[in-house]
Amino acid sequence: MPSLTVEGRRYRLGELAGEDPLWKVLVDGKSVTLEMLGQPSSGQTLFIRAGGRVMAVSVRRHEYRPVYLVEVNGQPLTVAFEEEHPSAEASESAVADGPALVSSPMAGKIASVKARVDSKVQEGQSLMVLEAMKMQNDIASPKTGVVKELYVKHGDLVKAGDRLCLVS
Repeated sequence: MPSLTVEGRRYRLGELAGEDPLWKVLVDGKSVTLEMLGQPSSGQTLFIRAGGRVMAVSVRRHEYRPVYLVEVNGQPLTVAFEEEHPSAEASESAVADGPALVSSPMAGKIASVKARVDSKVQEGQSLMVLEAMKMQNDIASPKTGVVKELYVKHGDLVKAGDRLCLVS
């Protein structure tokens, strides 16, 4: 099964199905719907809606390493695509067991904070709502765990890449 490693976190990918503009892909066993909203004439940035959030995504292959340089709403990420081997599962659990720093995917205003320090959260559970360009964007927990730190409060203005919280 192929996988993506994004900033050290591995995601297992399943079958991609659909046709433009709607696609469905399995990510860690969960179906994710992607809607392609358009592409500028330069052809380098895609606009995608996923989970109610609109993202500007650009991808280019790294010149000297087997990774891709991806920018999501201006935030740079390093992404590796690989076929999973049985030994890869051991290293994956070590990454998944560690703390996860949740960063802002875009600039905006914290409309509400739904989690508290020391509260238990499930993977995919909304931690807070970020308002950007008059849209409400849920910021979801990347893993099941406990909120260890909150770096923002209701009404705070954040930039892409700013720390929001830590889930352990």
